Amino acid sequence: MPSHKRNTTHTPPTISTLSNIPYFTHEAIVLHYARAAVTVGLWESERILCDRYFPQDAPLLELGCGAGRIAFGLWENGWRDITATDFSARMIEAAREINRTRRSGIVFSVADATALPFPSEHFTSVIFGFNGLMMIPGATRREQALREMRRVLRPGGTVIFTGHERDLPCRQTHWARERDLWARGLQDPSLEQFGDYNHSTPQGRMFIHASSQEEVRTLAKKCGFFVAETAMRSELASEPLRVRDFSDDTRFWVLRPL
Repeated sequence: MPSHKRNTTHTPPTISTLSNIPYFTHEAIVLHYARAAVTVGLWESERILCDRYFPQDAPLLELGCGAGRIAFGLWENGWRDITATDFSARMIEAAREINRTRRSGIVFSVADATALPFPSEHFTSVIFGFNGLMMIPGATRREQALREMRRVLRPGGTVIFTGHERDLPCRQTHWARERDLWARGLQDPSLEQFGDYNHSTPQGRMFIHASSQEEVRTLAKKCGFFVAETAMRSELASEPLRVRDFSDDTRFWVLRPL
């Protein structure tokens, strides 16, 4: 009888095969993020942590800004030195289109989080919201992005990001099934490590990595950070329906330099 077990030794996925660029340049997705910038705005949980850790008079960098939801919200709440970047040129176009009406002083630009075009120790605050760090395919590239955040961060500065957590009770069934597939060599061969996931949508595939808390703490220390605070969004604030409809619960990580 022929074996149905897949060969577990395969060439690691490349950015060309796992990149989220096609998804985040799809017009329907760009429109979704543009609407969120206007109608969803800054989450209360995001505002709470930014108030707690980000001085309003110091340079702030947002990575994965999409169409500007967080950046515009911070501007409206008093932050004035904001640089917002995204790897999708179409998202940046949408953010700039919105800014023609908002007329904020936010600087929007296209940038790859794994190779930031900014000098070392340039920003006091860095935020990578809405699970953006974990949407970077490849563990080494996520590590490189975090190292870049550490490089551009000033001494005593703060990094905040969010990510899906696979250890939550509501996700145990899915990840137990995935763990069984990986153990039998039947996982999606395009994926690099346990926790990777290809989410299929009508607009195409979106890659995301769901981490464990231990995994994030280990990565943070490896990149020169300690965890100053971590909490689920639902633990930080009771978000309005428009936020809960836009995104499910997620874990916030607040990192400071070692």
